[in-house]
Amino acid sequence: MQPVRDDVVLSGKTLDNIMKKVLYLALILATCLTAFSQEKEFKTVFDNRDVRISGMGGPFMQFTSVAGEFGHMMGGGGAVLLNNFFFGGYGLGLTNAIPDYVNQNPSDRLTLGHGGFWLGYTLFGDRSIHFNFSSLIGWGEFGVIQDYGTYPFVRDKIFVLSPTVEVELNLTRYFRIGAGASYNLYTMVDENMHGYTNGDLSAPGGFLSFKFGWF
Repeated sequence: MQPVRDDVVLSGKTLDNIMKKVLYLALILATCLTAFSQEKEFKTVFDNRDVRISGMGGPFMQFTSVAGEFGHMMGGGGAVLLNNFFFGGYGLGLTNAIPDYVNQNPSDRLTLGHGGFWLGYTLFGDRSIHFNFSSLIGWGEFGVIQDYGTYPFVRDKIFVLSPTVEVELNLTRYFRIGAGASYNLYTMVDENMHGYTNGDLSAPGGFLSFKFGWF
């Protein structure tokens, strides 16, 4: 049997001491990380107390021009409120009868409707009178209905962008009335289908809204 060498024993003791020191260091590091994680608050966007989330909705209408004639658009929308910003959806449709003069068929009438996204920002909403800036971004249909029909025999898909500015009045904590102006920009109107162009439908107009919600 060969005698145990001192350098081998010494190396074994040295390795054991190193392993113990590494283990102690790991335990100390883990303890520090645990304490730090307990003291540090985990935050998310919606836990931020500065962000106020609520909602609103209600009817609104436009008074505009369609093919050179007075047009009344009626509809409404609903939105989520994030502080002074809001986003949601809407729908609008033409309510009054407009004759089809372009095709010389005054007994036929035009139809127009669209819906999509409703985005906006309220400036100084905590004041009794303030401004509201919004935009309707949607798509829909322009058509012609014969005098004896109930459904458009001409149906054209359209895209709509309608920026709007309102002066709003806070009547109560939960009810606002807004009045202002908008511009209806219609695109993708196919003139070859019915004789009407983007310019025939695009026009400025008035805007009136009734908003109910937690403001």
